[in-house]
Amino acid sequence: MPEEVTLYRKWRPQRFSEVVGQDLVVETLRRAVIQGRLSHAYLFAGQRGVGKTTVARILARAANCLSPRDGEPCNECENCRRIISGKSLDMVEIDGASNRGIDQIRRLREEVNYVPAGARYKVYIIDEVHMLTNEAFNALLKTLEEPPPHVIFIFATTEPHKVPPTILSRCQVFEFTPIPEELIRRKLLDIAAAEGIRLEEGAAGLIARRAEGSLRDAEVLLEQLSRGGDVTEADVVALLGLPPLAELDRFLDALRGGDAVAAIEVVARNLERGRDLGLFLEEAALRARDRILEGDAGLVELARKLFSWRAEIPRAISPRLHLELEILAHCGAPPRPIPVGRGEGGGAADVPGDDAPEPPPEVDVDAPAGAEGAGGQGSADARGGPGGLFAEPAGDAEPAPRAGGGWPSPDEYGSPWDKVIAAALADRVSVAAFLLPAEAAFRDGVLTIRFPEGFRFHYEMLREPGTREYLEALARRFFQPLLSVRIEYEGKEEGKLALEEAAELVARYLEGKVVREEG
Repeated sequence: MPEEVTLYRKWRPQRFSEVVGQDLVVETLRRAVIQGRLSHAYLFAGQRGVGKTTVARILARAANCLSPRDGEPCNECENCRRIISGKSLDMVEIDGASNRGIDQIRRLREEVNYVPAGARYKVYIIDEVHMLTNEAFNALLKTLEEPPPHVIFIFATTEPHKVPPTILSRCQVFEFTPIPEELIRRKLLDIAAAEGIRLEEGAAGLIARRAEGSLRDAEVLLEQLSRGGDVTEADVVALLGLPPLAELDRFLDALRGGDAVAAIEVVARNLERGRDLGLFLEEAALRARDRILEGDAGLVELARKLFSWRAEIPRAISPRLHLELEILAHCGAPPRPIPVGRGEGGGAADVPGDDAPEPPPEVDVDAPAGAEGAGGQGSADARGGPGGLFAEPAGDAEPAPRAGGGWPSPDEYGSPWDKVIAAALADRVSVAAFLLPAEAAFRDGVLTIRFPEGFRFHYEMLREPGTREYLEALARRFFQPLLSVRIEYEGKEEGKLALEEAAELVARYLEGKVVREEG
């Protein structure tokens, strides 16, 4: 029974003319073959899946072909067939990641002195060459300085900046660019037609976009989707977790119209379907870009803001709560409550309104010794162990709406730290925004709020006397007995921000402006 060949291997180009999206590279190499002016060393640099190793193999065949045709390998002569079948002794492929030491390179230096077994050149293709050790590079350098006339080195790398300049200076360097989406889309449709796969135009476009310039990744996705039959746009959306265009348009229109309710509802629906928030924001920004190019110039600033939010998501303790606060800061306070689900940090992510009552903390008298109830914590963390980070909810139940309407109180949130953030959101949104990047730990009556490097501004603002006093009073509601609040910064402390500089940063963060009094 013949071995089944994967789609990307079956459709791997066998001639320069079949390579997609690298016209300048292949034309230069083809002319070098025609003129017989091949270099002793090449370096092919570019992202994965753009054709570096494929072009290296074509060049190896073209250099050794017994009857080349206009610089192309014939793929029919004995040398070409041996190289294609992997049986040629004159073409050696080396994985730089697993053969990176000096011993392997020393063996290679000994081998290059032997003449080819039946070809014109011995061709060495070293993939991921940047993975070689410094000692291995130094050993290779001597061979590159005085190469035997019958040897060609072809190095491939995704990270050319890690290759020593002494090696780069002895190679002809070719940059392989990401393959344009349109070329990938057309190639996928051609492959689908030849393979008898029913592929929708929209599905091909989505696959091409998510491949991000890698034709090989696109071919792998096409093969994976085709196992289930026809490949539709809905199939691609489901497999990749992409939000539908209609959802993205609703989200963009809600943000532009200042409708926080509609925008947060779209976010909640996507989270319920298990979609990644970072990918959702990235797709929203790309959709905004597409609409701008179609003539909707009013989305330029919003697109820039979406990319900014996307960059902040990986650093957020609770991505959902962070995004919802950004939406509220952009759109303003909503006219009605927003019923959203529980956030990632374990606490509920429902956003309280300005009119929420603030009942005193409720103490669970049946709680075990050393731990407080819903109203606070002793020296035990939320899981009952010794004092540590508060990250998990006290239960799985959603806060129930009150009979009289309005928001659930902060005391209905899962953990004490979530309660603090929710209460600050109801009272002082700026303080809640400053608290989001922090980690909190409560031990022996001391609440430690620690900011990672890069959030010095948040750290400085919370240390302001008025803000610190407010924060201590707020924390005392949910952490009992609270003796003190300690605010720490993991990065290097520099000079304190000037008042005007701090005011400008706050205004920018909260989409406001600084008003200066005259006189």
